[in-house]
Amino acid sequence: MDAVTTRIQAPYFGYSILAFLVLNWRAIFLLFMLDAPANERIAIFEQETSFWTVVVFPLLAGAILAILTPWSRYIFEHLSQKPFSLRDRLQLNADHQRTILQTELEQARSELFGQKEEELIDRAKRDEEIANIEDEEVKKRLVSELAALRAERDKLSSQVSSTRASADPDVLSKESVSLIKAAAKNKRGTILTPKTLSGRSINAGDSVFGDQDAKSYALYESALEDLEVQGYVKPKGSKRDIFELTHKGWNIAESL
Repeated sequence: MDAVTTRIQAPYFGYSILAFLVLNWRAIFLLFMLDAPANERIAIFEQETSFWTVVVFPLLAGAILAILTPWSRYIFEHLSQKPFSLRDRLQLNADHQRTILQTELEQARSELFGQKEEELIDRAKRDEEIANIEDEEVKKRLVSELAALRAERDKLSSQVSSTRASADPDVLSKESVSLIKAAAKNKRGTILTPKTLSGRSINAGDSVFGDQDAKSYALYESALEDLEVQGYVKPKGSKRDIFELTHKGWNIAESL
C-alpha cells in the first residue's frame, strides 16, 4: 500500500493527472454536471474523449514535464546565483563598514575617557601641591584662582561637547539629509527597507530612494547606516527593515 501511495505521489503521475484534467475538462464537466441518466452521460464522455486524450497524451505530457522540471529549476538557480551573490556581497560590505565605524567611535570614546582620567589625576596632584603651601593667604588665593580657572575650563569643555553633539547638516551626506527630510514628513518618522522579488528600495515618508539600481541602493543604504551610527535613527525589531527617527533625528530634521 505504501509503495502504491509513493508512486501516486511521484511528480510524473501528478503531471499526468494534471494533463488528463486539462485535456478532458469538458468531458469531465459534462459527466458530473449534466442532468441526464448515467448511460447518457457516459456516452457523452466517450464522444468527447478518445484513447489518445485519456491515456497517451496525459502519460506523454507527464513524462515530458517530469524531465523538464529539474532542468528548469537548475536553469533558474543558475541564473539567480549571480544577483543573489552580489546582494550578499553588498550586505556584507555594508556590515563591514558599519563595524569599522563603530570601532572607530569606540576608540575615540576610549581616548576621551583616558584624557579625562589624566586630567583628574593632574588636578589631584595640583591640589596636593597647594595643600603643602604653608602661607595660608597664598594658599587661599591659589585655591580661588584655580577653582575659577577650572570652572571656566569645564564650562568651555561642556560647550564644545554640546556643539559636537548638536546636529550639523554639514557632517551628513546629502543622501542622509534627504532621508531625514523625507522621514520627518511622516508623523511616524519611519524609514522602511523592503526587499521584494521586484527589487530593493528605501522608503522614507512618501519618497522612494535607491530603487534605480544596486549602486544607488548601496549609496542610500550606507546613508541610513550613518544615520543609525550617529544616533539619528534606530531600528524597530530584529529584522532591521523598519527604522524610526530618534529625538536627535527629529531635532536635526527641524533645523534642515
